[in-house]
Amino acid sequence: MKTILLLVLACAALATTETEYIQLIHRIDATPFGRTLFDTIYLQLETGDPLDRLLNTLSDLEDRYQQEQREDDVENREFQDSCNVDISAYDKDIANTDSERISLEARLEGDLYPRRAIISGLVTAKKAEVKGYQKEIDELDAERAAQHADFEEIAADHNTAIAVLTEARNIIKANVEATSSLVQKKATQQVKEVSSEHISLFQKHIKESQRKLSHSKHMLRYVPVMKLLSQIASKAKFDDSTIQKVVDLFDRLINEVSDSLSLQRFAEDKRVEAYNKTRKLLVIALTVAGSELANAESDFASVSDIIRQVEASLENTNQRLELLHERRTDRWTQCEEAAKDYADARSARDSDRQVVSDTIGLVNKALRTLREQLALRQAAGDKI
Repeated sequence: MKTILLLVLACAALATTETEYIQLIHRIDATPFGRTLFDTIYLQLETGDPLDRLLNTLSDLEDRYQQEQREDDVENREFQDSCNVDISAYDKDIANTDSERISLEARLEGDLYPRRAIISGLVTAKKAEVKGYQKEIDELDAERAAQHADFEEIAADHNTAIAVLTEARNIIKANVEATSSLVQKKATQQVKEVSSEHISLFQKHIKESQRKLSHSKHMLRYVPVMKLLSQIASKAKFDDSTIQKVVDLFDRLINEVSDSLSLQRFAEDKRVEAYNKTRKLLVIALTVAGSELANAESDFASVSDIIRQVEASLENTNQRLELLHERRTDRWTQCEEAAKDYADARSARDSDRQVVSDTIGLVNKALRTLREQLALRQAAGDKI
């Protein structure tokens, strides 16, 4: 009974094993490489080639797959090592370049741009200061010119008045002295009256003086005096004493106008002195402000030139950084694609090698089953 049970178990085991072999044959035959390999084996079996030759061929093929895989492994390791070295180098260059970029941006934003803004404000302020001083000087010069013109006009009117009054005085005195009798008999000491002819001449000179003074803007105050003298001359009786009083009056008027002109000259001298002093101070201030403006403009041009250089360096740095990122990405992609190709090739090679290994096992352990399955496949119409 025990023997029968063992036989049954052995037969069942054999059946299970054969079924597994058949399933393995079908799996191998389902792959393109396995089908081609089975076709080759079937032809060799049909032609009666020695089994050892077939096994040697399959063993050599399996060894070749293993050798190729070892070589591919070495080549892949070397390539991936070079990838790691290259990517590390790119990472280092990117870090250094980015640090340089940060340093340039910090210099621009933290130093150069604020400094330029400050200097620009200083330039604007100094321009306004120079413009203000120049305006003050121009206004001072214009005021001085107007004052000088007024003084010249006043002086001219004074000189005209002096000339007119002096001329009238001299004419009156000369005519009267030439025609009047200053002394009569010593006993009586009587003064003779001036003739109507000379009085008429006196009135004529008074009116002429009045007319000339009426054209002097700053001497109009003397016109009423001349007018009054003219009225007196037309009504009063003139003698030598009266004429002398008129002459004395003209002398006082001439002295008064001369004193007025002296005061005007003194005031003009003071104005000129104050003008020169003020203008000298303004010119000094303008010179200092102009020098400071020139220095500020020079500093502005200098810092602007530095900014242009730093901005150009920053642009080059950004371009280099972008290029490094692109190259790193390209290298990374190349390495990843190579790793994928390696993995795909290894997987395919492992699959083919496993097919060869399984086929060797079939040839060694289940050649009869293999032969039968190939024959069945052939009989079913599959062509080798």
